[in-house]
This record gives sequence, structure tokens and C-alpha cells, in this order.
Amino acid sequence: MHEIRLRRPWDRVSKMDRQSVVVDIPDSSVLIDSRVVAGDQVRYQRGFNSPTGLAKADKVGICISAWQGQLVSVQINETLFSPAKAPLVLDLSGILLGFNKIEITLTSKSGELPRITGDIVLRIQEESN
Repeated sequence: MHEIRLRRPWDRVSKMDRQSVVVDIPDSSVLIDSRVVAGDQVRYQRGFNSPTGLAKADKVGICISAWQGQLVSVQINETLFSPAKAPLVLDLSGILLGFNKIEITLTSKSGELPRITGDIVLRIQEESN
């Protein structure tokens, strides 16, 4: 298995930041407005190219290893995935394009800062001969 980390640049959008902020993942940056209340949402967005050299039978997935708050949604291109518990592993084999967009939305459950606290990686499982 081959892994590609999706690090900087991620755009973080929230009313607490007042404007889009470029962050790395895991996100350890601070908010402009540090007051967080239950229900506040944070959205992470990023584009990425499809891995090159894939064989037709290769499997491509994404793993979101950890987050703080409640995962509301993960959308890749036009496909919306249901929330689950960490680590979240999704099969992307049928939906990858040449250029892809990912959007992850988190909500504060009890006033904690909703943020991605772990790595996000593309996983390529090569065809076995």
C-alpha cells in the first residue's frame, strides 16, 4: 500500500475566522475569534490531483484519521459521504477525476474547537498479481 498525505494548503472557513484561512493538516493553528460555542461549524476545503500511474484494478481510498468535534459531512467531488467515527476510510475508486475537490465539515459539540487533529491520506492499494 502506498500513502500520500494531503497536507497544506487547506482552506479553513468558519464564522470564527471571519475569512478563509490557509492551514496545514493536522490543524494546530489558532482562530482569530477564540470564542467557540456548541453548534459552531468549520469547513475544510482542498483540491488534489488524482494519483498517476494507476492500473485499472488499483483501489484508491482516503483516510481521515482523527478530528475534534462532530463530523457533519465529507464531500468529494459531487459525492456526499455519511459521517462515521474516526478513523474514517472511504473508497474513492469510482469517483476520482483528474482534479478532485474535498470538503469536510465539523461542528462543535460542547464549545470545543472543531478541527482536524490527525492526518488525511490517500491510500493506493495496488493490484495483486
